[in-house]
Amino acid sequence: MDFKIKIKSTLHTKARRGEYLGALDPYGYLRHPDDKHKLIINEETAPVVRRMFEMCAAGIGARSIATTLNNEGILSPKEYTRFRKHNPERDGEFERRHFWTRTYVHFMLQNEIYVGSMVQGRQYTPSYRSKKREPIPKEDWVVVPDMHEPIISRELFDEAQKRLIARKKTIKAKDEPALFAGLFYCEACGTSMKLGVSQQKYFYYMCGRSQAIGTVACSSHYINRDTLYQVVQEDIQRNARLFSEDTEKAAQKLMELKCADQQKQTATMKRDLASAKKRLADLDMKLKRTYEDNMSGKLPDHIFTMFIADYDTERATLKANIAEMEKALEKVRDTKADIDRFAALIRKCTSFEKLDRFMLHELIDRITIYETPGMGRCRKGKEKRITIYYKFVGAIQ
Repeated sequence: MDFKIKIKSTLHTKARRGEYLGALDPYGYLRHPDDKHKLIINEETAPVVRRMFEMCAAGIGARSIATTLNNEGILSPKEYTRFRKHNPERDGEFERRHFWTRTYVHFMLQNEIYVGSMVQGRQYTPSYRSKKREPIPKEDWVVVPDMHEPIISRELFDEAQKRLIARKKTIKAKDEPALFAGLFYCEACGTSMKLGVSQQKYFYYMCGRSQAIGTVACSSHYINRDTLYQVVQEDIQRNARLFSEDTEKAAQKLMELKCADQQKQTATMKRDLASAKKRLADLDMKLKRTYEDNMSGKLPDHIFTMFIADYDTERATLKANIAEMEKALEKVRDTKADIDRFAALIRKCTSFEKLDRFMLHELIDRITIYETPGMGRCRKGKEKRITIYYKFVGAIQ
């Protein structure tokens, strides 16, 4: 334990002296070839850093910056590091796997390393048993100014910070921003839909992957929050009305939707299943008698072997058919039980003033949105489809 304390103390001392201790080169810089604890400007990536701060200072948000860089094919820090280690003869053609994200752009725009300060000690590992890193409060970071050549001026950095602060938006609790949290997903990439608010205070949802990376990763799937609310509310009311007015008819219609073929063949399958089980029992009796006849000498060995082979083949076919029919009948029974459970839930929603999280999470598994790829959100004729997957029964079209 004393040894570990000494190591931490040594690293902390090095950090306070402004020595770089990171495992990888920070984007925009390289480690000095003669001293790995010093940084020098990377002329390949430094112009990208300057451009990012200039765009931010001009009022362009982190997401738009990330989108621009992705659309122009500029490699993200992680991809740039991988590209530098890439060997075409060994690894084949280089393919981009990761993209710039709004979160990482925001992190870079707040990093004082780009004005020449060495910033370290932002995270720590609470226990040697875990690799999880915990954040350290900003006031406890180790910041040593003027340790390397800056990529941008302090004035440009400060202007970017002002713009970042000005762009922050607060979503008030009274607006219930979390109503669809944990339920609403992009159908194209599976990412959760993120709630945002425009400067005109209109609330909307958009694909979280598109929001973080840009349309190079996924379409925005933009939808107004009130529109989503109305679609979900009307669908719940419609199904509640159907199951309340005539539960049996609504359940039958849903059964036909979920397992139409199996339900139509239920009577036939039951007869065939009974017949197959009877034939299997008969075969077992015949097999027993065949063994007895062979043991007593009434049935020659070569005839016995031929009979056994035929019996085994038929028995295997019968068992497979029985298992398949039982599985199909079980599906029908399970579906009917699930529809009964759903009917009990949906009938409780025959009259409600507004949606709430308890109702949604009790009734719905997830909600997805699909839109025609490659079209702007205001394009006329744009196809947009909301699918609601209810508990027990899934989507009801």
